[in-house]
Amino acid sequence: MNCLKLTPLSERIRFKILNGIETQYVQKHLFSMNILYGYIRTQFKQSGNGLIKLILIHVLSFLFILLISSICYICGYEDYIPLLYEKLTFPSLYPLLLKQPWTIITYSFVHKSLVNLFWDLLMLHVLGQRIRTVTHAKHILRLYFLGQVVGAVVFFILYQFSPHFKGIAANLMGPSAAIYAIMAAVCVLLPDLKVNFFFISVQLKYIVMFLLVVAFMHLTSNDAGYYLAQLSGAFAGYLYAKKSKNGMDRNGSFFKITQYNNRVKRTTKFVNITK
Repeated sequence: MNCLKLTPLSERIRFKILNGIETQYVQKHLFSMNILYGYIRTQFKQSGNGLIKLILIHVLSFLFILLISSICYICGYEDYIPLLYEKLTFPSLYPLLLKQPWTIITYSFVHKSLVNLFWDLLMLHVLGQRIRTVTHAKHILRLYFLGQVVGAVVFFILYQFSPHFKGIAANLMGPSAAIYAIMAAVCVLLPDLKVNFFFISVQLKYIVMFLLVVAFMHLTSNDAGYYLAQLSGAFAGYLYAKKSKNGMDRNGSFFKITQYNNRVKRTTKFVNITK
């Protein structure tokens, strides 16, 4: 069987074609990466999109942990993967907390799986969008970190003073406490809000009450610290929203800020000064 030999001219043409295709492929992906990087950088520079910033931080944190875990697994250092999670999640033991105090912030950005990440971000996005309809976006960040810190503190106190859990090594991860804080605040600010639950329109406050009852029922389980963090986060969010709704916040209540912004938009007039 005869093989077709390429002449020097045809070889150069073939090289140029393949090189052109490869160049276009690389340029296309570099262009996509530049767009993605530009979008992320723009979102972090803007001041009125705290919700988008939170979602991006969650996604980037998940990808970072996944990348490091994959590298450790491929290189044969899979024993370091649990250590990575221990350094980022909130510990129940006092000596460990002294060595890694940053975990009171990082623990809520650690997810067990992609499914957990999806549902957490879905709830965060839906609830955050509801709050943005009645208040300034900065309150979403305040509620998130309030629930996060309060949940971690209550979790830590439980494992320090409860006879059943004292001295047990456990780690808290995930944004459940922060999401429960936002969820409770939405119920205070929008008490008549309805959502579609399995194609049935139900008031959100009843769904939240059901979730709180479920969390309360699990206080007798081995994961009591996790559910207590959820309850404490919800309580913190409830108090924050209640205080703001009653106009006792030093920085202005939720509704005062919204009404002021709406009043400014209605009364602002643009005058042509180029005449």
